[in-house]
Amino acid sequence: MSISYLSGVESQINQYFNSQNTMALADSTKALYNAVTRKKLLPFCKEQRIDNLNEKFTDHMDGFGGFLQDKKVSAHTIQSYLTITKLLFTFHGHHIKHTYKIPRQDKQAFDLKHEKRWFSGEDIAKCKTYMFKINHIRNHLLVRLMCETGARINEIANICVGDIKFKEKAILLSWSKTTPRPVFFTPETTIYLKKHLEAFFPDPEKDSFKKIFPGKNMIYKIIDSMLKDLGLKTKGDGRGPHTFRHYGERYKMVRD
Repeated sequence: MSISYLSGVESQINQYFNSQNTMALADSTKALYNAVTRKKLLPFCKEQRIDNLNEKFTDHMDGFGGFLQDKKVSAHTIQSYLTITKLLFTFHGHHIKHTYKIPRQDKQAFDLKHEKRWFSGEDIAKCKTYMFKINHIRNHLLVRLMCETGARINEIANICVGDIKFKEKAILLSWSKTTPRPVFFTPETTIYLKKHLEAFFPDPEKDSFKKIFPGKNMIYKIIDSMLKDLGLKTKGDGRGPHTFRHYGERYKMVRD
């Protein structure tokens, strides 16, 4: 009985996942979309006896949000889930006009949680004066660039020798969501940059396309180890190399 009843909605979901555009998405994205549509939307449709997805579902969006809330889904995650749900309807030519407003209390709690992850000026000072046991100059340079530029970890991991412009004290980030874009570093960082390049990349022309830092995963290990050693990271606190980006953005605003 239930299989027959749900066949309409299931068929629409299957069509969505069998489409070329959906299949082209990253595996992690498809896994998330699958979890939302099959494990959240489908049970809700069964509960509400909805056998076809169309514009009428607009009247059920608030109810679906409440359904997710009852499942202990956070307000910000509910917002994301509803957006993903709209994509399914759009695929089938149905446009759902609905805006989910995050409750003020949830927004304040979310903002406070993330602010606690941010580094204070004292935290940054500890990181900048930390002595790495191996590859100190390179790793110290990593910290300085994260603090000063607000660059993403993937961007830093893909910096090549030829991207560095000492005269302008700038690095042209080519691995970026806004490709290309320049970021700037301080005179003191210039000293460490030159030392690092002289030690490992002595020929600017020959080494022009060589990356000056290890990959993203290694950068995470290096920085996480430092933060733990300094007592600035505990399990589950969400702190890591990406946390420097918040400080870097604020640093740029103050400097500019």
